[in-house]
Parts: sequence; C-alpha cells; structure tokens
Amino acid sequence: MAGRELGAGAWSYFGDPRAISHDGHTFTGWVSTTGHIWVARLTKGGTLTKHLLFRDIGVDDHNNPSLVFRPDGRIVVFFSPHSGHDLPPPGIPSLMRYRISQHPRSIEGWGPVHTLPNVPGELGYTYPNPIQQRGKLWLFWRGGGWMPTFSYTENGQDWVPARELVRSGTGFRPYAKYVGDGDRRIHGIFSNHHVMNHPNSLFYVRYEGDDLYAMGGRRIASLATVPVPIAELDAIYRYSDAGGRAWPHDIALTAGGRPRVVYTRRLGGPGGDDTFWYAYHNGERWVSRKIVEAGRGRPSFTSGGASLDHADPRIVYLSRTIGRWNQVEVWFTPDDGRSWQSRQLTHDTTHYSIRPVKPRGLIGASRILFARGDETTIGFTDYRTRIQALDF
Repeated sequence: MAGRELGAGAWSYFGDPRAISHDGHTFTGWVSTTGHIWVARLTKGGTLTKHLLFRDIGVDDHNNPSLVFRPDGRIVVFFSPHSGHDLPPPGIPSLMRYRISQHPRSIEGWGPVHTLPNVPGELGYTYPNPIQQRGKLWLFWRGGGWMPTFSYTENGQDWVPARELVRSGTGFRPYAKYVGDGDRRIHGIFSNHHVMNHPNSLFYVRYEGDDLYAMGGRRIASLATVPVPIAELDAIYRYSDAGGRAWPHDIALTAGGRPRVVYTRRLGGPGGDDTFWYAYHNGERWVSRKIVEAGRGRPSFTSGGASLDHADPRIVYLSRTIGRWNQVEVWFTPDDGRSWQSRQLTHDTTHYSIRPVKPRGLIGASRILFARGDETTIGFTDYRTRIQALDF
C-alpha cells in the first residue's frame, strides 16, 4: 500500500463531497491548520499539485471545502466558516462562498469569489453539499435558522431564493447527508439534532419531479410547500433506549438507484459508545444491520467516521479504535449487511486515522483519503491533523 501526505489540515463529517475523481485523478480540498482553503490534484500515478484558494476563513475543521464537477468539467468549490450563536470569530463574515475553475478538471486557474443568498436567521452557513443534476447545480447547507437549506442555479451565478427543506425542534440543528443520481432524483438523510443533545432518530426523503417522497412511494409534500416537519419524513430508524441515538454518516446509490445508508447509534447517552450500522429498504420497510463497534474514539470525537463507496455501496470505509488509536478499515457485504468481510488499511502506531472517504467518481481503483492526527489535537478549532491519501 502506498500513502501520501497532501497537506496540514482537516475536514468535518458533513461537508461533502470532500474528494472527487475523473479518469483516476483525484481532486480534493481541506481547511489548513492556519485557517486557509486549499485544493489539490493527485494524479492516479501519485503526482501532487496544490493551490491556495482562499485565505483566513478561520481555524475550524467544519470549514472544509466541498467540490463538484460542472457538466463542462470545470470544478466548483464551496466553502464557508462554521457558523452559529458564537461562531465564526469576530472579523470573519458568515458567507457561503464559491469559486469555479477556469479550465476543465484543472486547479491551475480560478474565477472570482461568488456568494450565495441565505434564508432568514442569524446562524449563518455551514456544511456545503453540492449536487449537479442535469443543467441544475444544487447546493444544500445548514442555513440561517440552523435547518437543512437549499438553492440551485442554472448558470453558475444566479441562484433561486434559498429555502429550508426540513424543520426540526426549536433551537435544534439537524445533521444531513445527500446524494443525487445526476438526473431526476436527490436523496437525503437527517437526524433531529446533534447526537450530544438529543435522542435522535434517522429520517429519509427523496426529491423527484418537484415532490418529496418516502422510500416506499408515499408522497410527503410538494417542494413548493417546504419546509417539511422532520416527523413527517420516512423513518429509517426510530430512537429507543435499547437502540441508541442516531447520527448520519453517508448515503449512496446502487446501480439501480436504490439508497444505501451508513450511520452510527450511540448507546449510554451523550457521551456513550458508537456502533456503525448499515441500512437499506427491502421494498416494504427500512432494515438496519450492525457492522461493528466504533470503539472509544478520542476527546474531540467518539466515532472516527464512515463513508460509502459511491461506485459500489456494498463497501464501507470506516474508522474505529484498534488498540490505542483509530484505524481505517474497509468492510464489504455481499448480502445487504447480513455478513461482512473486513480489512484493516492503516496500521499507524503513533497517530489516529479518521473520517475516511473514497473520491466520488473513482471506479476500478482503490484510493481513500483521511485525516491523520495525534493527542495534540484538542478539538475542532485546535487541530494538528494532516490529510492523507492511501492507494491499496
């Protein structure tokens, strides 16, 4: 296995895609340990080039950029400071910014910085999730009211008015993941709130033809009538004391367009232990199957994170505690989670390896990216991690 350090920086669980691929080459980005936005290109042969895209967005691992290809091959990179009641720090305006590359599949030249509108509220922008669907570029994020929010553009500059998609309890902040099929459908999963603050369930919704649907075909609402109360969505998992608190990690689609979900459940209250779960819909109901315990984690996280292989969502990349440190493993199920085969990919005895992702669009190759750190990382605004790539 061949590893490569890309740069000093970090990324969160919820801004995605963190890495994309074309013809075996990887394009990715991170927020540096000094609070700058970097993008990078790593060829399939291992040649690395980097570009400083934006300065002084703040030292916070939530500020990582999310990348997407336009139909013409140019790259759009979205980024914002972590925003809420006490963030970002003074002097850093809460804006969702984006830049578009000047050339297809290249990081060598970039257009000007653009910004997006938001919904009303004082809680800013966090967690960009761009999705290119035919001629529309959609963006989902956590908006000014702390709820899942969206807009789209057809020309890359003019955005429709932002709207909230889902509403949870007053003062809550749902956590979300999204995936599109590139054509007509966008799928999303949502928690009620932060896993530390609420006994979360996990919910699903599908956008298609200007309406919102449950997995079984039940029409939930028209897009024109959003936001939808979260309790009206399709429940993947409902909280119970025995089952634990849900926390979404990823959603991907099979070749037939069926969603697969990886998430964690936390037992024992806010500071309890996490377990990884795999979920799918069997045509009648959602089924969840246990993968493996996540382990004790580190002070700034409990679970090391998980993501699906978007080219083959039978494959899960996850980070769990093995010995002293979190290590990255690949898990494979041939039968919708009834059985699993696993392989440990990192064997670092001095650092932890967390939040692994495979570049979206990478087919026929084995490459993951993750963050590597040690005990000098105190929390999400005080980190000493480095982004790594591993070919295996």
